[in-house]
Amino acid sequence: MYNILFEIGIYAVPVLLAAVVIYFIYAAYYKIKISLIKRLKYRREFSVQGVFEGEELIITETIYNNSALPIFFVDVESYIHNSLNLLDYVGYDDNDSAMQLVISRFHLMPYMQVKRRHKIKCMRRGYYTMNTACIITKKIGIEKNSYFNFNAELYVYPKPLEFNQISYPVNLLQGDSISQRMVMQDPFSISGIRDYSTGDPFNMINFKATAKSGFQGIQSIKVNKLDYCSDRIFMVYINFQSPSETASIPTDIYESLMEQALSFAASFVSEALRNGYKIGLSANCQLASGENRMAFPITGGLYHIEDILKEMAKAQIKCGVSFASLLDGGARADIYNAEIFVITPYADIVIDNSIAVLKRRNNAVTIVELENEEYNKFLSSAGKA
Repeated sequence: MYNILFEIGIYAVPVLLAAVVIYFIYAAYYKIKISLIKRLKYRREFSVQGVFEGEELIITETIYNNSALPIFFVDVESYIHNSLNLLDYVGYDDNDSAMQLVISRFHLMPYMQVKRRHKIKCMRRGYYTMNTACIITKKIGIEKNSYFNFNAELYVYPKPLEFNQISYPVNLLQGDSISQRMVMQDPFSISGIRDYSTGDPFNMINFKATAKSGFQGIQSIKVNKLDYCSDRIFMVYINFQSPSETASIPTDIYESLMEQALSFAASFVSEALRNGYKIGLSANCQLASGENRMAFPITGGLYHIEDILKEMAKAQIKCGVSFASLLDGGARADIYNAEIFVITPYADIVIDNSIAVLKRRNNAVTIVELENEEYNKFLSSAGKA
């Protein structure tokens, strides 16, 4: 019996010594690792600041080991809104109020910088931020957190609709309105044929007319004569107010209609950007800043249109003021000769009277009445269809 215990002791002592040594090495490494983690530099950023709903972008993580010692098993944890779907994540849950926990593990050599990219798809309109990330360092019975602060923001604009999904007025597709003021030439409006003049571009030559006249030198070249046009201006009004004659619209139907309204408006704004038009927008929705309406004057330029889209991304689906007061404010404003779009889920006598005032001073007022299958069923059940 004594011999058996002696032999066990012979083997147990080295094992215990090895365990003690490993524990002290681990404890020393843990202390060193905590101090090294505090010297790390970490940031996370979006590849662009604004995208339309349904588009994809890249989130880039950058981490830098600012020390002369390696650091292993660096797990960076952060939360990303569920509406920003990580394409490599298979457990996506279609719950717009949920958050996704993202854990990135790094092994860093001395003075090593690592960049890691994640592709995401923007599923819903909104304003999203990433501000902090956490590295959790665990020891037996002990857990310490190190936080990194940064600022990354993303605007997801409403999804613009295709032309075949929108009842645009016909004149929107025909270029600028013909004007007697010689502001700029409209390349799509040809009023006749004239002789070539020095400085005329090659794409203005009418080859059929030149061939019929018989080519007798450069003086016989015929070019298209273009009309002159003035800048077109647009104004968009969005109605977030529910009709008072019916029962309260269910929240899901109401939100669907208003998202559709924002998509209509995003289409108009995008078209204005592509064609260099001036555009303004006004809506009676509540804003994240606490205001009860959204108002942008009629102006052109990339930055103006970006500001409109960003505010639309942050708009809350809540009514701030009555739509009649919003239209009356537009009627009192100095808006003349504009093409106006009124996006609304309904029209009544009050709105019609306000629109009539706008029609007296502007080129055209087009009502875009919102509808979908669920809304039509609701109106039918309420006896208003």
